[in-house]
Amino acid sequence: MRISELSAKTQVSVHRLRRYEADGLIESQRLPNGYREYHEKTLKHVIFIAMSREMGFSLPLIAEYLPRFKAGKLSVQDMIDAILARVAEIDQLMNEQQALRQKLMDHIGWFKTQTRRKP
Repeated sequence: MRISELSAKTQVSVHRLRRYEADGLIESQRLPNGYREYHEKTLKHVIFIAMSREMGFSLPLIAEYLPRFKAGKLSVQDMIDAILARVAEIDQLMNEQQALRQKLMDHIGWFKTQTRRKP
């Protein structure tokens, strides 16, 4: 299938597909006219990459998991563990943002006390 067809079937932009190919995540064959031709199995690989990106996984992390996915050796438990690790990262970020929010609110309170002291 051509890149435009792969893009339409996966809802991943042509630009992003080219990026995935440049990063070595997917591959194509070049036709004599220069067009890229993708194997049907690439559809499943792109969907895996797109879903992983939606979950916030980095391309380097996806590159670690993708060979096992392609080989059928990535277990459900492997993915559950990876997703749980991502949830833990998000929880940590949320805690950090909540602490920052509280600090900002404390600073607002301090500034309000300073304006009350002026004559």
